[in-house]
Amino acid sequence: MANVLQDFYEDKYREGSERPRSSKLFTLDCVPARGHLRILDIGCGTGENSQVVAHKGHTVYGIDISENAIAKYRARGFEGRVMDIEHALDFPDASFDMLFCSEVIEHLAAPERLASEAFRVLVPGGTLVLSTPNSAFWVYRVLAALGWTSSELQHPKHLQFFSRRSLRRVLTPAGFEITEEFGRNMYILLPAIGGPLEELPRYLGFQREERFRTKSFFWHLSHRSGFWNTFWADTLICVATRPASA
Repeated sequence: MANVLQDFYEDKYREGSERPRSSKLFTLDCVPARGHLRILDIGCGTGENSQVVAHKGHTVYGIDISENAIAKYRARGFEGRVMDIEHALDFPDASFDMLFCSEVIEHLAAPERLASEAFRVLVPGGTLVLSTPNSAFWVYRVLAALGWTSSELQHPKHLQFFSRRSLRRVLTPAGFEITEEFGRNMYILLPAIGGPLEELPRYLGFQREERFRTKSFFWHLSHRSGFWNTFWADTLICVATRPASA
């Protein structure tokens, strides 16, 4: 499985880099605006997220399954290395103050192993910031009624499909205390339109975003949820803490 996933991402990062999404900005907002934390970026890609974290004053170390991604990551001046996180995080106990893990856990065959390892490499009182697609999102529910499955609609290398409840079932047994849960609530989706009306949705408050599978664009009306609602959220964002006494 690791070789298949690695080959997929080697091809992806050979020419390009990760694509920005508004949900990523919400996840990055969970990292303190100022400080000197030692932060591990799990699935760092070419360093788009690490760059934002470093600008906040933190020390960032990155790991990724792709050699091409890590080469580009290092070219940006970051320290990082290739690592298959399916079975372990190759760091000593209590190595980091914070782990940043944005849309990675859904690619693993054994996400509970990552949760256990994340708990181990965090210092007592340390924080895990994690995001993942919400498979209970209303769009998936509607399309499921029409015969589509989550595996057909999401990233082709997703092995896990999370709801708020199933994500809790991974993190809580590992010892984490969940301190914050929210998401990107997405209320209306519109296909891209051409011609003189192409930019009209933007003036109505919509944001434009690229589809991963087709590379086409769509418009969405969304915002950071003020409270947890798994029906509207397309992305789950969770902040969890290793208890100081653990």
